Amino acid sequence: MSDLMTDPIEIAPDTYWVGRRDPGGIFFANPYLRVFRQDDGGSMNVLVDPGSSSDFAMVQTKCAALIGSVKRTHAVFINHQDPDVGSVVGPLFARFAPQAKLLCSEDTWRLVRFFNIDKSRYICTDPFVERGMRLPTGHHLVPVPSPYCHFAGAVMLYDPETRVLFTGDLFGGLTAKDATGLYADESDWAGMRAFHQLYMPARAALQYAVAAIRRLDPLPEILAPQHGRVISGEWVEHYLRRISELPVGVDLLQDRNASEDQLRAWTSVLRRVIHTSRAYLGSTAETRLIDDPDLAPCLEFDESGVRVVQLGKWALERAVHLLTDEEIPAVANAVRYEAIYAASELDLPSPNIELAEEGEAAQVAANVGDFQLHH
Repeated sequence: MSDLMTDPIEIAPDTYWVGRRDPGGIFFANPYLRVFRQDDGGSMNVLVDPGSSSDFAMVQTKCAALIGSVKRTHAVFINHQDPDVGSVVGPLFARFAPQAKLLCSEDTWRLVRFFNIDKSRYICTDPFVERGMRLPTGHHLVPVPSPYCHFAGAVMLYDPETRVLFTGDLFGGLTAKDATGLYADESDWAGMRAFHQLYMPARAALQYAVAAIRRLDPLPEILAPQHGRVISGEWVEHYLRRISELPVGVDLLQDRNASEDQLRAWTSVLRRVIHTSRAYLGSTAETRLIDDPDLAPCLEFDESGVRVVQLGKWALERAVHLLTDEEIPAVANAVRYEAIYAASELDLPSPNIELAEEGEAAQVAANVGDFQLHH
């Protein structure tokens, strides 16, 4: 069995996690090494998000075990300029890999150059977004912009051969102290949710990035974030969906500062929605909400019914989604209308709720603060 403390871990063919895991820690960086092999026995070695100097001794040791020496690094890709992502690039280039190139967006380069990296080492990924990058080995890589996740110039890197998408901070998270192994499961959601709500600016940015991921062909089978644990198999779709629905950053500003009066108002709206839902769904209405782990921190249930304790607007939107997503338009619209009108009557912000029309959705309410990102 591999030891995360000492061994590189192969997450896909010739694709290795070369990071460090301290026992009892909860926040880790994830550097990766991709080895592109040639028929003549040569290779091109690419470090992805190599991290900071605090982890470099371990990264160097694990790379040496795989390719002989970190000096055989030919290129380094970084998602954005944060020090935990790539502050080691300057020393790496100066001392160990004098011929290596740096791959990143122009927005990232404007800041990462302050790590004492000569511009002659820099290759801009921006021109390769549509057609991808052809490596000297003949392999193909695709830069995938993920603006504001969590930097304007953040770019993911997709390897269509292995179907690994290196996502940077997107899908990153804190890791439970008792977690074992490198791969994510349901237990990673709490730490991922907290990380995104702290560091991501808006749900619109997450949805833009998730939509870009879904357009990749073939679809990724592994999401390799810069923090937390690696996402693979059925968990890829699971976390794509959950992240796209998560309120973060400015989405939470109003809800975070909600008064007790506002929370009581949201409670009244939610109770009206549940009452309407019972006419169509029976007792399963409340069960859908009670069983949802995302709503658990926001709602309390007792003999008097449900009570909203935080994030009132988002909790209502999430509840309406759970109550109507699989229902026919006539049922879904009855519940959604109730939510919209009840919020309006109590002078609450309009929830983001769509009404179904003949099987299609027409958006009837939107937050004034929502914005669109244009590629």
